[in-house]
Amino acid sequence: MQKSFLLGVSVGESFAEFSLLSDSKPLAQKRVYLSRENLKQSLLQFVTENSDKKPELAFVSLRLPKKLLNYNLSGAVAHVTTEGFEHWLEVCGKTETLTNKDLLFSVHERVLANGDIETPLKLEDLEAIAAKLQMMDCKKVCLHFLHSAANSAHLDQAHEFLTAKGLEIFVPEKTDNPHEVSRWNRNALNATISGVFADRKTEILKALDGVVAEKDIHFLSSTGKIFSDDKSQQISSLFSASTALGLQLGAQEQADVLYLGLENFLLISGAEWSTSWESAWGSVEVPHLQTKELGIQPTLGVSLNVFGHFDFATHQEGWEPGPMFLGRGQKPSLLDLWAENSKLTKLQGLEDRFSVQGIQRFKNTLFALSKISQTRDSDLGHFTKDMQSLSMQRLAMEAYLQRQNKKMIVTGPLASVFANAFKKDPHTTLHADEFSESQATALCGFKALQETL
Repeated sequence: MQKSFLLGVSVGESFAEFSLLSDSKPLAQKRVYLSRENLKQSLLQFVTENSDKKPELAFVSLRLPKKLLNYNLSGAVAHVTTEGFEHWLEVCGKTETLTNKDLLFSVHERVLANGDIETPLKLEDLEAIAAKLQMMDCKKVCLHFLHSAANSAHLDQAHEFLTAKGLEIFVPEKTDNPHEVSRWNRNALNATISGVFADRKTEILKALDGVVAEKDIHFLSSTGKIFSDDKSQQISSLFSASTALGLQLGAQEQADVLYLGLENFLLISGAEWSTSWESAWGSVEVPHLQTKELGIQPTLGVSLNVFGHFDFATHQEGWEPGPMFLGRGQKPSLLDLWAENSKLTKLQGLEDRFSVQGIQRFKNTLFALSKISQTRDSDLGHFTKDMQSLSMQRLAMEAYLQRQNKKMIVTGPLASVFANAFKKDPHTTLHADEFSESQATALCGFKALQETL
């Protein structure tokens, strides 16, 4: 009997991993550092090297860098709202704005909460806005009309009219969510990253061209389901991999999942759901398994605190340019403390990227900081171990205090590096599988597909 194969692709902000499975068991796996390797070429090379195991289906979780949600990087989008609500999202937001103020427009229309039309929409208002957008060379438009979920007549009219003008229109997805702000925020962010998302998706489709039929390549949403309408799901994909991990590992074991990835340390519930994401732009409608980003993270900066003692910063340095052990980074980070740990140095995707000069520069930086610190012990090895111990203790304590289930599963590429933090916890199980994201994506996606048949 011929075996069937599944391909799981998990694309993150700085890394991508691929898993080829048969009967839920991995046959071949690979991780690539996207700052140094091309996604399309790496995926193509992976499937070519395993051409004897041609997958029938492919499942993808695609997480774009959150920095690209900033319209200054991905391009501003025009917002057309009900008159009087032009600045509503900004007023209800937090630290970030969704678009340029010059691209905020309004029309005189009103639909009541019960769906009755109080003020009809005038197409002449839209004509004037379309003319301005053409002059500004803005091609993307978000339509945010109050109570359009109760009666979409005006929304549909505007959509049809502006589409005829050659504009790309984004409208809030029809859901049971009564909160306009979270619906509008989701729509606005979807529009902002639509171009980047489409480019990333095209890379994956081209890499698999001739290997897997396009109709058999499926993208996962934040609910662990398969989606086809890209316009309403780009922002949802931020949580697709974490939800897949929660459903595949946590739900089955009735446990929380602590995912120790190269980019993030996440605590994922196996049963509890969130209806929204509290972002820098305010509440965004994104149903997903509850996911908590821990205070301790893999690329947190290492520096002296106000008391002159070594401590961790409150923000991640990220992988661009990355930890100092890669040779390009200029600031010490948490993972640099493990630069000579054999479990880290053998990790696929990093194993050939450690720089002797970078590691030495990290040691020199730490030594220089020790000279101006309040640390009495100037032995480099001693306070490196102290910092390692501190990070372990904080990780274990945070996970213990924040988990909702008594049981917890620890998994991810860095699980083996930090395993000692949990060895005394009888309710914690270590799954030292460094490719758990791509495996969970494949298995969760396959299950979701089976449910639709």
